[in-house]
Amino acid sequence: MKAFITGIVGFSGKHLAELLKKEKIKVTGIDVNKGKYYQADLTDKKRLEKILNKEQPDYIFHLASPLIRSDQLVDETLIKNLEVDLFGSVNLLETAAKLKQKPRMLITGTAAVYQAVGSKAIKETFKLSPITAYGLSKLTQELVCRKLAESYQLPLICTRTFLLIGSGQKPGFVVTDLIRKVVAGEAEIEVGKLSTRRDFTDVRDAVRAYWLLMQKGRAGETYNVCSGRSYSIKEVLKKLQQLAKKPFKIKEKLKWRKNDPDMVIGDNQKIRKAVGWAPEITLDQSLKDILGYWRGIQF
Repeated sequence: MKAFITGIVGFSGKHLAELLKKEKIKVTGIDVNKGKYYQADLTDKKRLEKILNKEQPDYIFHLASPLIRSDQLVDETLIKNLEVDLFGSVNLLETAAKLKQKPRMLITGTAAVYQAVGSKAIKETFKLSPITAYGLSKLTQELVCRKLAESYQLPLICTRTFLLIGSGQKPGFVVTDLIRKVVAGEAEIEVGKLSTRRDFTDVRDAVRAYWLLMQKGRAGETYNVCSGRSYSIKEVLKKLQQLAKKPFKIKEKLKWRKNDPDMVIGDNQKIRKAVGWAPEITLDQSLKDILGYWRGIQF
């Protein structure tokens, strides 16, 4: 069996490729960055067709996304996100539909498509009302790809993945940024709102969910991939204080994105019942592993 991953040298892509290889699945894929796989852009349909016709994969995991964040719902970042999330995804599905044997497909989405509602755990049935350009782009991707998959009779599964953390994540994400400051030995770490709560999921748990869904998930369905627990930024920092080699103080600087909800927590009962998945890696273990990763890197 052969798997094809878009964004294969990215954060989630690397972890997924590693997992699939352990499962004795042949792995290939594309990324806009150079690596040992194909260098290609999803907006280049001719090159995409050439690669997929050569590889003829049994599974396609669509992880590629520009992930450009913004405080606005509609601005120039929406156009940049849609180049891949919409137009690149359409190219991928149209090409996959023409292969000799239609592959089973999985598209990774985001919890940013939901309307966060207080302290309630978000279910797949909750209102879809993104408040950022990134969330709107990913919702557009999901809706359009669903319709295309139905039209082409492609077995497609969608996920809405909550906040991922893990080794290899680039700067610009809260846990990674905090850990980089800890590793750098900063005596005082400034953060935004300490009471902000998030549902953190280790990327290794997430890619295991993607593989289980690809094997056992029901085509046409959407599944939350989340831990089902929330931690405040203050709790994360307290854990990091225990793991840090040098002590540091915490300073709350009340500056944060105006469209950031105070709390985001997901409900993972659907994926638990469907494929028997449950998160296995604790937040403490994730933090230890990420610290170890950054301690081994000069930056």
